[in-house]
Order: sequence, then C-alpha cells, then structure tokens
Amino acid sequence: MKPLAERTAGADAPSTGNGAAALRTVATVAVLAAVIAALHFGQGILIPLALAVLLSFALAPLVSRLQRWRLPRVPAVLLVVALAFAGIGAFGIFVGSQLGQLANNLPTYQQNILAKIHDLQSATPKGGFLDRGTRLLQEIGQELEALQGTPEETAEPGVPAERQPVSVRVEEGPTTPFEVLESVALPVLAPIATAGLVVVLVIFMLLEREDLRDRLIRLAGGDDLHHTTEAMDDVARRVSRYLLMQLVVNATYGVPLGLGLWLVGVPNAVLWGLLATILRFIPYAGPFIAALFPVAMAVAVDPGWSTLLWTVGLILTMELISNNFIEPWLYGASTGISTVAILLAAIFWTTLWGPVGLLLSTPLTVCFAVLGRYVPQLAFLHVMLGSEPVLQPQERLYQRMLAGDAEEGEAIAESMLREQPLAAFYDEVALPALRLAERDRQRKVLTGARLAAATDCFLRVVEELVDYEEVDAEGRHETRDMLGRNIACIAGRTGLDSSAAAMLAQLLERRGAAVRVLPAEAVSPAGIGSVDLEAVDLVCIAYLGATGVAHARLACRRLRRHAPHARILVALLNSQLDADHDHADAGSLGADLHAVSLAEAAKRIEAMEPAAFDSPMIAAEVPGNEDARLAVLEDLAILDTPPEARFDRITRELARSFEVPICLISLVDEKRQVWKSATGIGPDEPHEASRETSICAHVVAADEVLVIEDVRKDRRFANNPMLKERGIRFYAGAPLRAGDGLVIGSLCLIDTRPRSISPRDRTVLQLMADEVMREIRRGRRETSEDEGQRETA
Repeated sequence: MKPLAERTAGADAPSTGNGAAALRTVATVAVLAAVIAALHFGQGILIPLALAVLLSFALAPLVSRLQRWRLPRVPAVLLVVALAFAGIGAFGIFVGSQLGQLANNLPTYQQNILAKIHDLQSATPKGGFLDRGTRLLQEIGQELEALQGTPEETAEPGVPAERQPVSVRVEEGPTTPFEVLESVALPVLAPIATAGLVVVLVIFMLLEREDLRDRLIRLAGGDDLHHTTEAMDDVARRVSRYLLMQLVVNATYGVPLGLGLWLVGVPNAVLWGLLATILRFIPYAGPFIAALFPVAMAVAVDPGWSTLLWTVGLILTMELISNNFIEPWLYGASTGISTVAILLAAIFWTTLWGPVGLLLSTPLTVCFAVLGRYVPQLAFLHVMLGSEPVLQPQERLYQRMLAGDAEEGEAIAESMLREQPLAAFYDEVALPALRLAERDRQRKVLTGARLAAATDCFLRVVEELVDYEEVDAEGRHETRDMLGRNIACIAGRTGLDSSAAAMLAQLLERRGAAVRVLPAEAVSPAGIGSVDLEAVDLVCIAYLGATGVAHARLACRRLRRHAPHARILVALLNSQLDADHDHADAGSLGADLHAVSLAEAAKRIEAMEPAAFDSPMIAAEVPGNEDARLAVLEDLAILDTPPEARFDRITRELARSFEVPICLISLVDEKRQVWKSATGIGPDEPHEASRETSICAHVVAADEVLVIEDVRKDRRFANNPMLKERGIRFYAGAPLRAGDGLVIGSLCLIDTRPRSISPRDRTVLQLMADEVMREIRRGRRETSEDEGQRETA
C-alpha cells in the first residue's frame, strides 16, 4: 500500500489543480477590471493621447512623402500639422457661417413647418390617431400648468388657510468674477486646451516617430524583435488603410450627396455633404445623424412634400450604392475585424469615453485585434474580434456532421463549390473532415450512435451533390470518357470509409462509368463469396485509417481469387501515414493501381488503357514440338524434385545483380509451370502455377528472350490474374534450351514496378540460362551414373 502522505497528496491533486485554475480566473477578471477602471478614470490623459496617435497614423504618410521630396523632417512635420489643423479650423469656420445663415432663415422655415402640420391635421379625420395625440398633449400641458399654480389655488380642501404652507424663495447674491470665469470660461477653455495638447503630441510623435517605435519595440518585444516589428507594422498598416479607405468611402458618399441636395433645392447643401463625410467616421450612428439634417431641412424649406421625397430617395440611393458597391470594393476587410466586433466596440468605448470613444472605437479595436494575433496570452482577442474564420472549412463541415445538421453541411459544400471544382472540394474539405472523424473514432470519442449519425450526414451531403453540374474553366461540361466501364467502390473497413467510397463513386459516375458502392463486408472473408463481381471491370477500395495497408493486402488477395478478371485500385486516403503506408504502392499491395487522393484515383482510372477493361488474358501458344519437348523434360527427371543449393545460388546471385526481388527457374509441363528455384518466394507459398497464366510459357513458345517492361500495358498480360495477385509489373525471361530447339522452361527476373534492361543484360540473362541448363544436364548425368552403379552392385 502507498504511504499515507502519498495517498493524501494524490487525493488533493485534483482540488489543487482546480484551485489553481480558479485563482487564474480570478486574476484574469481582476486584471480586466483594473484595465477598464484605468481607461475610465484616466480618460483625461488617455483621450488626447489616443487622438494624437490616430492623427499621427493619418499624417505620417504625408510626412514621409514630403521627406521623399527632399524636404527636411522638421519643416515637413510642421507643414503637415499646420495644414491639417488649418483645414480643421477652416471647416469649423465654414460650419459656423452656414449655421448662422441657417439661423437667419428659421422664421421662414417655421412657417413651412406649421403649414405642413396644418396639412396633416386637415388630411386626417377627426378622432384619428393624430387628432387624439394632439388632444393628449394639450391635456398633459394643462395639467402641468395647474400643478404650477399659486399656493392658494393649490390648497388642499378642508384645510384652514392659516395652516397652509408658506412659500419660501431663496435668492442668490451677486455673482463674483471668479464664478463667472468658472461657469463660462472653463467649459470653453477645456476643449481648447485638449486640442492644444493633441497638436503638441502629434508634432512630437511625428518628429520622434522612429525613436518612439524603437522604444516600443524594446519595451514590448524584448529579444523577439521580429514579431514585435511585424505587429507594429501590421497595426500601422491596418489603421492607416482604415482611415484612408474610410475617407475615400465617405467622400464618395458626401460629395454626390451634396451635389444631389443642391440639385433638389435643399439649402446649405455643401454643409450637409461635408457633415456627411465627417460624421460617417462614427460607426453606425454617423450615417443616421448625417441623414437627419438634410431631411429636417427638406421638411422646413418646402411648403409641399416633393423636396422631402426627393431628399429621402437620394439618401437611400446613396446608402445602397455605398454599402453594396463602394464599401465592399474599397473598404472591404481593411480593418481585419468582424462587423459584430465593431458594433460591440462602439458600445464599449462610447460607454467609457463618450462621443470621442465612439470616434476612436474602430482604430482602438484594430490595435487590440492585432495584439491578440501576435501575443499568445491575448490570442482570445484575435478570436473574438478578428474577421478571419476561426474554424477551417473541414472543421466547420465536421462540426456540422457531429451536430447532425446535414442542411448546413450542404450549404458549406455549395459555398465552397462556387470557388473550386467538386474533386478539389472532396480532397481539400470533405476528406479532411472524414479524417477528423476517423481520428476521433480511433480515440474512442466518436462511437455508437454518434458515429452512425455523423456517417449518415456525410452520405446525405454527398447524395445532395449528385445533381451538381460542374463546368471547367472553358465552359465545357464534364467529360464522359468512362462510358461502358463497370466499377465497384468498396469501403475498406468502416462506415467512414463508405463515405469516401461514395465520393469516389460520384466522381467516376460523372465521367460516365457505371458504379456500385459496396460496404466493407464485401471484402471480408465471410462476405466476399456473396458479392457478384462477375460483370465488374475494376474494384476500388477506399481506406481512411492509417493502418489500412495490411488489410488492403488481404482484401486484394481475396478479390484476386474471387474476381480474377477484375483490376484493383487501392485508395489510401489518410494524410498521416505510418512508415508502412509511406512506402506502399500498387505492387506491394497486390493491386493494379494506387492513389492517395480521390482526384488522383479518378485520373488514374481515366488514364487506364481500354484494353485493361475489355481485353481477356491471352495464353501462350503450344509449340509444334510439344511432344518431343515434354519427353526431354521427363527424361531430365527434374520435375517435382526438392530444391537444390546450386540452383538457389544462381537465382539468388542473379536477383542481387539485377536488383530485382524475384528470380525463378521455371519448368513448363503440359498443364503447369514448376519453379525449381524461387528466390523471393517464401517456402510456405505455392511453387507452381497454371500453364495458362504463365508468362514463361510464352518464352517456351517463342524460344527467345522475352522482356515486358510494364505488364499492365501489354494486352496479353493486362488481365492475367496470377500476375495481378502478386503485383508483377516487370518480366524478363530467357529460354532453357535442351537442344534441337526444345525449350523446357525459362530463367526469369520479376519486379513489382516497371523497368527496362539493356541489350547487354539480355545477353547476360541468356548466358546464365545456358549455365542453368548445363547444371541440369550435369545433375542428370550424375543421377544416371548413380543408378548405373546401383544396378551393377
């Protein structure tokens, strides 16, 4: 048993971990509260600083441009700041003059407004909504006047007059000059002082820009200068681009609006256009405030209603054009923050700093989003505020499959198919989503009903894409190059493999093939006998699991025995492959083709020779001297004899010299071929095969060296079941000549990948075949001498 101290420590470990997590949570909340409090109570210092930084970002490109024009730094900064604040001052003066002109015309506007009210009253029936509202307001006004009557008038009934409360009036003494200064001068001087502080800060920030940048880099980045510099450059780029694009967008709105209002006849049209340009810097509220002034003027300036209707129509038209065309084109994703984040930031900063906070909300939010992108501890800010998707497309699709939401999965597929073809969507989005499901299945976190539901959702999404019509870049529809081909797509092991097989089947069907999708039981030992593959030309097996290589080898062997005429493609579709999987190819799997993606599988099947589908296996012709050849073979007495070291030594050395995995001494009998020596074939494997499927029989019939560089491209052997089962791709055989043109077999080299040999190698192979024949004759002589000695004895 463990000591008491160890058991106590083990029992307290979870509570200690929970306590540490709780402490971290409390610390985080405390830090956030302290930051918010500092922002609120320090706004007197932080607001001028934030305004100065914002103006510095806006004016820095102009200063840099003047410096490139050979103007020194100090004059460039002073000139830019002077022009900027002179423009702000000129704008203020212009607005003041326009407002003064507007005030002079108020009596005229008042008459127009009263006339419109009378028109509304006359247009509405007595007792209508407007009439009832007017009477209600009048009654409320009368009640308020009654409450403000004299004490005598408001005396309570039944109470003697002498007991009524005596009214007391407090009169203030004469106002001192200091009180006048405090009440009048300070509210005017405070904004002026703030503006002066902002001007001074902007000048010094522009003059000392590089020094401030270096100090911030050292303060924030320490030794990690790369990330700190990248973050600061990103902030400057995003804020500058935001200000520039917002100015362009606002100008494209304000200038046409002012011109349109002038044409409509709204007074002070230039003023309303300029105000619209400036007010639209304020998120969300700005456009409504900017629209309120010209609408109010349209109501006041015209006794009729036409000016108001034209003004409202103009504003709505400009809003539609700006929001749907100009902003997506120019403004777009210049800030890198989401729309919801902009709205929440506007509410947050307005609550803290008032109208100035509303103006600064977007630039400040950009800064925090960039911090979250480059500072690991603040990564949650990037997730909360950023406009980039936080889930990859394959993660979104898998999440919808887990939730059983096939409809949204179909919507994701349709949105992705607008930008990429179907095969690319399957390989880049759907297959990675299936791999995530396969990973969770292997981790035992996706099992039972949830696994079945996710698989069903995947299949439903694939089925919904059956009618999707794909067009290539030149406007042509999909080709139909596989017409007449019968293909079976089989799941390797699981239901998720069935989804991959269904996707491959859909890609092949779009190319004209007739495809069946079969479950994993179709290649199991118990189920393969019940599957009808007689009319199938090609079998495709899909695997998502990284350990599917061994299962694929067994499945290919079963298919070779059950459907020897069919070709086999193995699709190993998991990107995280083990060592065995990395080196897997068609030959080692016992298949005809091998692919690691659905698009590759479809292309390889499409590129297959037509002969691979409709050409039967061609057996070798029987030579004319067949009886004499068989008599010589029988006389040599070498068939069905045990292996001999002298022959094994020859095949082993020959396989090593030619770098092939298999080297055989093959003897061709009447109905079979027998391997006297078989380097590369295990002792437990069969050492003979049917003569009908033998390539060596073709060597016997031709009596010459036969080299086949790629078995699958040769019509005689493309559908040879024995070659398919063993994955043979290359063959080179030299005849074993017994004399008088009698060939009893061949010495052959075999590889599981295509290759070629030189004429010199062909000569060497024939010389080694002659050497094998000499060993066979010598062995026959030794056997005859032994028999003679036994007979003599």
